[in-house]
Amino acid sequence: MRDIDDFHRTARRLGRLVEPIAAGVYFAPEAMERYGDLGLNYVEGYFCSRGACLGKAPWTVICAAFAAFNPAVVEPAVTAGWQKTDPDTVLAARLEGATAQLTRLVDAPARDVERATEILFSITDGIDPSGRALSGGLRALPRPDTPMGALWRAADVVREHRGDGHIAAWLPSFDSTEITVLTELYWGIPPRSYVFTRGWTEADVDAAYDRLTRRGLVDGDVLTPAGREARETVERTTDEAARAPVERLGDRAGELFELLAPMARAVVEGGGYPVDPGSLGRASSAVGDAAGGGRDAGAQS
Repeated sequence: MRDIDDFHRTARRLGRLVEPIAAGVYFAPEAMERYGDLGLNYVEGYFCSRGACLGKAPWTVICAAFAAFNPAVVEPAVTAGWQKTDPDTVLAARLEGATAQLTRLVDAPARDVERATEILFSITDGIDPSGRALSGGLRALPRPDTPMGALWRAADVVREHRGDGHIAAWLPSFDSTEITVLTELYWGIPPRSYVFTRGWTEADVDAAYDRLTRRGLVDGDVLTPAGREARETVERTTDEAARAPVERLGDRAGELFELLAPMARAVVEGGGYPVDPGSLGRASSAVGDAAGGGRDAGAQS
């Protein structure tokens, strides 16, 4: 049991430490400015920049890869965005924005950045990309030639690898609105808050609560024991889907976490990411402080 819990703890800590480093780009003014220069609004910039690793993918492909968003929001954003820009251009804007934000917020020794980047790339390079749309797309891109750009890309590949597995973990049991509703309660954040950032309407959310209530998973705005168990099962399955990079990390985990922790903290404390992912769902998880690191940690779901 101890070894099993150690595995889950390592998998989730890896997820939550790369989260602010990788996903800070979604809150970076440097990125927003560059998307604006291309004529993109925030929503268009988000969907097209993150989805551009798949090429000029139609909205249906991006909706499938991201998984948790209302298609009614994705379709107009992607359709309009690709009328204004192309994948190579928006990928360059994204990389520049992410690099500029990390350069501004993270004052880490160059050797620490280099070593963290080396380890992060080593745990995803060459692994099987099957079923990993976004992490596979990122791995096909040229490696950035600046230290902070390379760190960001390495963290983003790890983040999206866990995220791709997370989608596969929840799809058999929940739809996109239901998993987001459950995640709010699992995290312990205000109900009916985060779910609306995915484009769902009040009616969509009410219907999701009704379905989850009939299944005995929620009672009002609270997870039932069965609901908590169901959501924890999703997280454990997500951990298992991340087994390849976690096993590759092996006994370097302590070294990597020591390198990443101050960098992730600097991003959060500098306003580059809205919450410390490690603070989400601590009471929810059977593996204690390992809680909270799937694709629905922070900017994604």
